[in-house]
Amino acid sequence: MIRLSLFAAALVLSAAPVLAADEITECDKLAAHGSDPDRIAPGVSEKDMDFEAAQKACGVAILADMTNPRLQYQLGRAYFYDGKFDAAMPHLEYAAEAGYQQAQFVLGYIIDNGYGGVAKDPCRVEDLWFKSAQQGRMASRVSYPHHVVRDMFKGCKQQASTADMDVYLAGAKDQASGYYQRMLVSMVTEEFAAYKAKH
Repeated sequence: MIRLSLFAAALVLSAAPVLAADEITECDKLAAHGSDPDRIAPGVSEKDMDFEAAQKACGVAILADMTNPRLQYQLGRAYFYDGKFDAAMPHLEYAAEAGYQQAQFVLGYIIDNGYGGVAKDPCRVEDLWFKSAQQGRMASRVSYPHHVVRDMFKGCKQQASTADMDVYLAGAKDQASGYYQRMLVSMVTEEFAAYKAKH
């Protein structure tokens, strides 16, 4: 298992070959998320993931392309599912900061629920999901207004306007596939309409 710090990886980066941005790596094959709109390989579920192999493959891939947020996210995912939360968070944070919409949603989800002992911070969640929703991530487009209706971002600098959230939900409706996704989007759309009528 490879567990190099970002600093240690940087020291050997110059000696590693550089990957093309769209080059499918073993990391992609072993750790891509099926709902990630920017994945370049079929997704692997948590139950089917070989955590140690995914961590090793993603560590190797990052040595060749350290600033690739997709690979950083996937390494964070492999660590997080393996219960290695301290190892996971720097990679998820890096990918989210780099603008990777899947990482922004997932990191917000982790913080929102306090998974892995991470401190809850609704305003951080708001910021992450706003950025992700603006890019079109369906989960963020639905989760953001769902939380607004419940005043879960109360006291935060709410960045999305009512018009923005209408756009999110309309987009999510177009993106939804399957009965349950369509039902979820419909329910959040209805509750958001009721919320707007009162405000």
